[in-house]
Amino acid sequence: MKSRICPELRDRVDFHLTNYRQSHDGADKVWISIDGERIFSCKHYSYEKAAAEAFYCGLRGSEITSVLGMVEIHSPGDFGSAMRDYLDLPIHSALDSANPLIRAFAIIDGRVGKKKFAKLEVSNSDHPLVQAFFWLRVKPGHIQQALGADSP
Repeated sequence: MKSRICPELRDRVDFHLTNYRQSHDGADKVWISIDGERIFSCKHYSYEKAAAEAFYCGLRGSEITSVLGMVEIHSPGDFGSAMRDYLDLPIHSALDSANPLIRAFAIIDGRVGKKKFAKLEVSNSDHPLVQAFFWLRVKPGHIQQALGADSP
């Protein structure tokens, strides 16, 4: 994954995974950091709690995943699936993906050159990770903007 990141950001963006093997269910969490500052995370227990609440509200199956994704609650499994899917996609498909995680990964991809990047449209309604990675590419030295302090 790191080898796909554009060279100017490769040493600044990190992906982390923790798996609690002694836990009865092997719970885990995933997070992304820029310059050591956590900008995104998804945790097993947070997702399970939100999914249970959605279930009790009448949602089922993929509806739960879809609704939780819209409110920026992701499971570590969703993150892993998105990463695997991204690695198998051509860059144009990844940039056009409806999955915000795949789209975010594509934005920092080294295969996205200046011309392709200039055509990207990112708005306030996009997922915060998409916005953070977009602004990190626009102004690599301005971490506050990348983290959403001055989003578009």
